Amino acid sequence: MRLPLVLWAAIRAASQRTSIFARTYHKRLNLLNGKLTILFLNGTLPNTVPILFGELFTTVLYDGIAIDPGSPKMRRSLARHLRRLKPEITKVAATHAHEEHVGNLNWLSDLTGAPVYVSEMTAQFLTPFKKLPWVRSAIIGQPPNLEQPYHLLGEAVDTDSGSVQVIPTPGHCDDHVVLYDPREKVLLAGDAFMGSYFATPNPDVDSRKWLVSLERLMELDTEILVEGHGHIHTLRSDIPDFPGVVIRQDPKAAISEKLDYLRWLREQIEAGFEEGLPVRVIEASCFPWGRRTSWESCATDECIRLLSLGHFSRTELVRSFVRTDGDQLPTVYEVRMSGGSDIH
Repeated sequence: MRLPLVLWAAIRAASQRTSIFARTYHKRLNLLNGKLTILFLNGTLPNTVPILFGELFTTVLYDGIAIDPGSPKMRRSLARHLRRLKPEITKVAATHAHEEHVGNLNWLSDLTGAPVYVSEMTAQFLTPFKKLPWVRSAIIGQPPNLEQPYHLLGEAVDTDSGSVQVIPTPGHCDDHVVLYDPREKVLLAGDAFMGSYFATPNPDVDSRKWLVSLERLMELDTEILVEGHGHIHTLRSDIPDFPGVVIRQDPKAAISEKLDYLRWLREQIEAGFEEGLPVRVIEASCFPWGRRTSWESCATDECIRLLSLGHFSRTELVRSFVRTDGDQLPTVYEVRMSGGSDIH
């Protein structure tokens, strides 16, 4: 009875992802009279990610700052955008040290003459950059080490027409920061917000820290929330419709939904560990069949688990609530196949 639902949801989601990918392929989105531009990045192997999983790759240009300029395997795509747009880039910055965000920092700096800005912790992670698992290296690309000269982000960074606040937001990873413009009420969130439902995190996610960071973001007066993977949450009429990218939702409502989901997960996981249940049983309790999102995303989540060799999985979501600093739980590589039971 469950299999047809899972297959139907998988086919429907694949069709939607393919449609969005086709609409954004080699495209850019100019907003706020050119102050905000979203460049959609592509690459032969990186293209598999938005098609299979729905996460678009982007570089954000905001008031002279190029934010998260992609990985080496997206470099040709970024160069194509720059040749067509010819933007005035005065700074190059990264929200965190994941490979799809930092692989072109020095390349773009050398190309434009704009200095690189990263947080102190991001700089530590990038000098040298750790060797990626081979799956991530093959698909996204191994970034080079960050090279001198570079500048460390403080509490704010100047833009062409003002400045943006730099706010630490650990959770997705320890070094994550967001940029916030209080005048335009624009939050450039990077991966600090990845939709209200996100079930397959990487092993360096700490969901307890993420809850605190999201609560801090709720305090901001935000009218435009820009995600690092291609989605924009806003109700403002000066932001045009773009199906699959622009989501007509109050940013604070979106963050609140995410908070509610993470708080519910925390309760489920804490109760499971108090009862001494195995991780796999706790994981199953976090994805009850009565919740539509559980079976709608089942095929995608398990595909991510298989293709990443367990590096991204629902199991990591459970573990993200029980990590301690410096004590990362081992990654479990597991494939389970059965005739009549759930695949979780």
